[in-house]
Amino acid sequence: MNKLKGFLVLMLMIAMSSISASAVELDKYSVPDFSIMIGTKLYTLDYANDQKKEVEITKAITENLGDIYIKTTGSEWTNNSSGKVVEVSIINKLEVKTFNGVEVETQPSQEGTQGNIIFKAVDVDTDVQLMDPVSRKGKVGSECVGYISVIEGYDFVLADTTFTGKFTSLDQTVMLRYKKKTIVVNNPPSVKVTGLTSGLTFKQGDRIYVLVEAVDEDKTTTNVRVSLDGVEVGNSSIQCYIVLNTETLGGHMVRINCSDKEGLAGVQQSLTYVVR
Repeated sequence: MNKLKGFLVLMLMIAMSSISASAVELDKYSVPDFSIMIGTKLYTLDYANDQKKEVEITKAITENLGDIYIKTTGSEWTNNSSGKVVEVSIINKLEVKTFNGVEVETQPSQEGTQGNIIFKAVDVDTDVQLMDPVSRKGKVGSECVGYISVIEGYDFVLADTTFTGKFTSLDQTVMLRYKKKTIVVNNPPSVKVTGLTSGLTFKQGDRIYVLVEAVDEDKTTTNVRVSLDGVEVGNSSIQCYIVLNTETLGGHMVRINCSDKEGLAGVQQSLTYVVR
């Protein structure tokens, strides 16, 4: 009891300095700020701090087998034992049987009441906030639609699993998680020549060959074309073996062009070899 009373006194001091000494009810279906939930019993701050109610509050704490929750300003609830913030979804599942010592016999009608949902967007991998929180209001029990924002460079993944998609009488804070898109840059393909530049060749009888290949970022090529002294001598989807001219003396020009499956052309390469 001393621990709870100490916390309640602290809450009362905070309330007096920030808003007023009394809790503020947003509407008849909302839980007043700084209310205390002990088991199935809900109390306002003023009621729980009243010395005349000390026996009642002490009895409620003694009989309670679960945690004690305290509502701060806005939609947050705090576990009195750990001091940690509690998910609103946990509070939503609690059954309230008495309010300030009076039994709650029936659930009040929610017709015409408004619920509030605050949506926050974060990167699913880094938890970095991606935009300012967005608040939506709607009739309690109605569906909240169109709450998924389009964020450039990100794909929406999921919302909190506890979020039902509906407005409730208690304020909700819902985390929307997004994943950064993988952007593939279509770089032009480059060519690889085996034999001509390294001095290595492939001989078969009197003929000498070089191997010409072209690859792009995903290792596929739609076309590689090779010309020798202005005459096309190779055109392939993967690689070309080119027969070198070893009968005509002098310098010979090999030109290589390539393009990937997207039609993006690589830089033309020109290589020279000499027959002496």
